[in-house]
Amino acid sequence: MNFSEVFKLSNQLCKFSPDGKYLASCVQYRLVVREVGSLQILQLYSCLDQIQHVEWSADSLFILCAMYKRGLVQVWSLEQPEWHCRIDEGSAGLVASCWSPDGRHILNTTEFHVSGPAPAPHSALGHGP
Repeated sequence: MNFSEVFKLSNQLCKFSPDGKYLASCVQYRLVVREVGSLQILQLYSCLDQIQHVEWSADSLFILCAMYKRGLVQVWSLEQPEWHCRIDEGSAGLVASCWSPDGRHILNTTEFHVSGPAPAPHSALGHGP
């Protein structure tokens, strides 16, 4: 049996992508995306604060990081690593964030129980509906 080297995690935030090709792990404000076969780092992203929730889109092309304390969500693209999106809920108080089933919209829930879709990542990337 072979074992990988140990790597750090914050708040047990470690998720496999839906297609099983990638592993996302969080260490404080850093998001590390690794290839599953080799565990080599594919991408390293820096968020604006400590990550409290991480979730893959259904097609494994995007990953969101929620920072509830700051009311922020940041979205990263694996296809275009230079692209990212920031959603700031501000004083509304973010309590939950998740992908819609189609993986193209983000639903945020605030302390005031207001929930709605955020801008679709495919629009920002130039993909048509």
